[in-house]
Amino acid sequence: MKILIVEDEWKTLKGLSNLIAELGGEYEIAGQARSGEEGIRMAMELRPDIIITDIRMNGMTGLEMMKALNEEKLACRYIILSGYAEFQYAKEAISLGSMDYLLKPITKEILEESLRKVRTAIEEEAQNIRTSSMDMEQILERALFMQGFSGSKFEAEWKKRFKSRDMNFLLLIRGENRVVQADWERIVAELGQALPGIESCVCREARHKENYILLHGYEEGMNERLNPAVRRCREQVNPYLVFAGTCLKGSDEIKAKRERLLDMTNWNLSVGEPAVLTEEVINRIETQKFSYPSELERKIITCINEGDISPVEGCLEEFLQYLKQKVYSYTDIREALICLTAAVLYAIRKASYGLYENISNLNILEWVRDSLFLEHYPQLILNVLMQYEQYTRNLRSGNHPIINQVLKIMDREYKSDLPLDEMAQRMNVTPEYLSTLFMKELGIKYTTYRAQIRIDVAKRLLSEGKLKIYEVAEASGYPDVKYFTKVFKKYTGVSPGEYIRTNGKNQFKN
Repeated sequence: MKILIVEDEWKTLKGLSNLIAELGGEYEIAGQARSGEEGIRMAMELRPDIIITDIRMNGMTGLEMMKALNEEKLACRYIILSGYAEFQYAKEAISLGSMDYLLKPITKEILEESLRKVRTAIEEEAQNIRTSSMDMEQILERALFMQGFSGSKFEAEWKKRFKSRDMNFLLLIRGENRVVQADWERIVAELGQALPGIESCVCREARHKENYILLHGYEEGMNERLNPAVRRCREQVNPYLVFAGTCLKGSDEIKAKRERLLDMTNWNLSVGEPAVLTEEVINRIETQKFSYPSELERKIITCINEGDISPVEGCLEEFLQYLKQKVYSYTDIREALICLTAAVLYAIRKASYGLYENISNLNILEWVRDSLFLEHYPQLILNVLMQYEQYTRNLRSGNHPIINQVLKIMDREYKSDLPLDEMAQRMNVTPEYLSTLFMKELGIKYTTYRAQIRIDVAKRLLSEGKLKIYEVAEASGYPDVKYFTKVFKKYTGVSPGEYIRTNGKNQFKN
């Protein structure tokens, strides 16, 4: 079941995502939207089974979003969230297709029960569909993507229509990003011209990252006709597509073959050739033993620590060439990309937790884990480091006079609480204005930066080694040493004691 969450409160959005993740693989978070307008766009693109939406949001409300999606004839079920037990809202939500109305705060048990109810309704509705009236593309789509396909009437229809006497070839066209409809039509036409007379059916998953063509009557040697068409697709339509194919001998293999094809596309990191990746091609790949380029990582991290980003681009290109100079297993390549990314993010975290927090919301590590092309990686890291460079530059020479004044006060009075309301009053502006301006100028929250100032003071004092940990806590504005330890570890990734052992001139016990 694909779920889209529409919620403008970040904490609630994150909490719901965590609860759904705890419920297991039965539910997949297809997307997260922070407004009704964004919810409409993502719902039309992702086609979720279930939309969980807050009823009250800034701008378009959840009810207004539901009305708009109903006008677009989107087939999905809704679960409404609200902090208010208001009958008129519940009544209208039900009239628009909501199957449940949940009051915040929401527990795991309540959410699980609500999702179970919606899932049951969707499955019952699906069972009422006449499979005989469905075309082969619809049946193939369910065979590949449907939860609960095994034992369903859709599986029976799939087995009935599957042509086991012919050689069937399942082709996956996968992109790091969605394949737009116009490109998909060109790809299907190009491949069709390469294989005239071959019967085929096509289907795509909701996000359009997985795109399949099932070929009936495929014969040995047809890859020689298919590969030139694949090269033309990558040259003329989209250079960042991976093609992988495998024979499908029995109808009951379909789910396993999908998983195998997804794994096979990862070998593009190792090979990168514009041709169909098949079992035969992969079996011929001879990989070399891999050794991680630690010295290159050290150069990059040193540049970040010293605030000089300019040499990093050259280091990243060198890193990329190192990965390409020999044929390595895709698992080794991806692990190397993840290691370097984690090291860069950790260096940023030590410099500014607030900026690290913002960057973490971009799910960069997740993108690296799913990457299929090495060429995108250097620019990804450079984009992250450009944010870091802008942040440090704005700290040194902010342009807005109010922010400059606020930073001076924070540097001088860091031991005081300095709540946002008080600072706004001192600047003769509203708290909302100051909060927005601070985020705009520095890219992090006011409260996050306030804590960062204190942690920077604590790091300096710990490195000097003249004070004990509880004395450092007090000197940096934290009278409670336990709370100080918690905040310090959050912002630096290590405890004060570990920081002393790594960076301090002397070692002290708490």
